[in-house]
Amino acid sequence: MSKQNGKIIPVAIFDISSSSVAGSHTLINKTGEGKSNVSFLASSRKFLEPKEDIDIARFVSDNLASLESVIATLQKADNHKPKEVFVLLSSPWFVSQTRNIVYTKTSPFVCTQKLIDSLIQKEIDFVVEHDMERFGSMGTDGKIIEKQISKITLNGYATNNPFNKKTTSLEISILVTVSPNKIVKEFISKIQKAYGRPKITFATSPYATFIATRDFNNAPEELLIIDAGEETTDIAFIKNHIFLYQQSFPIGFYELYRKISASNHGTLLETRALVETFRLGKLSAQITSNLQKITEDFGEAWGNKLKESLQISQNFKIPENIYIISMAPFTSFFLSYVKNSEFIKNFISGTKPNTSEVESTLFTSHISSIDPENIDNTLTVGALFASRVL
Repeated sequence: MSKQNGKIIPVAIFDISSSSVAGSHTLINKTGEGKSNVSFLASSRKFLEPKEDIDIARFVSDNLASLESVIATLQKADNHKPKEVFVLLSSPWFVSQTRNIVYTKTSPFVCTQKLIDSLIQKEIDFVVEHDMERFGSMGTDGKIIEKQISKITLNGYATNNPFNKKTTSLEISILVTVSPNKIVKEFISKIQKAYGRPKITFATSPYATFIATRDFNNAPEELLIIDAGEETTDIAFIKNHIFLYQQSFPIGFYELYRKISASNHGTLLETRALVETFRLGKLSAQITSNLQKITEDFGEAWGNKLKESLQISQNFKIPENIYIISMAPFTSFFLSYVKNSEFIKNFISGTKPNTSEVESTLFTSHISSIDPENIDNTLTVGALFASRVL
């Protein structure tokens, strides 16, 4: 529990997604007994233009420029200087691995903190060495974003207190999330240039969503989180309130723009307005019919990628409780795709999927804003996550 009860802390929250950057200046009021109130003073989100191809160097450069632009907008709107900064990352800015470590000896040994730490560090070194190739020249060195032990067993029995006990076998299950150190340093440089040297904390967007829904919305113990961004979708399994497993796949709602544009419905930029008009039901019957078919095809492609990612995790039954977070115009699309997925219906732990949108309106008793009609969903969970960490 936080030691800063009774304090009002100026904080900046940033969400660096797959093709957009958002930020906010907030005041976090630690009211005591683990409770917090968050006030949004200024918020901004800048989207990158959809491109036909993804070039990693251009991608990084464009996102850094967007981060700089968002910071300038926030500073113009609000003069509070944050004492702490929290940065949420979506894929492709991280790689996440669930690792199982097995250590055995023929004679009994004492399980110590030092032994567990050394085994985990070896596994982290392995992840950094072998799983950073996707970042090209920027992935030669890694920064740990999240590291969580999900289970420890001694002689095959799970335990919450393994230290100073004798055993012949030790098994540790951990989740390790790593980002390219070179890219993280670039993000830090932009933030420090604007704000000086505040403390900067990084987390993944799915993990922040888990903490916010668990602590401020009574999320169930078993949960599947789906975070659908512009170019990628992140999924995370939670069991017994433990962040157990995380996976990503390279398709997001920008792919819908590409499919619409490829069907002679305008440029990639023009499709944005078209999708919003379609969602509001203000298009002609013919165009509405065409776009309905395109969105169904996109939903099938996205659903197939989701299915592939869920099958990678064959040791887990799909939780019946599924939380979906995305940009406001698209959350209902993804919600519909999940509800109608025969694969999910057949392999969930319950009788049918219980789907929920993670929206700012879920947390109205904990947040306020000078612009309540335009509160960003991801910045909301980021601010609530920050309030738990402070």
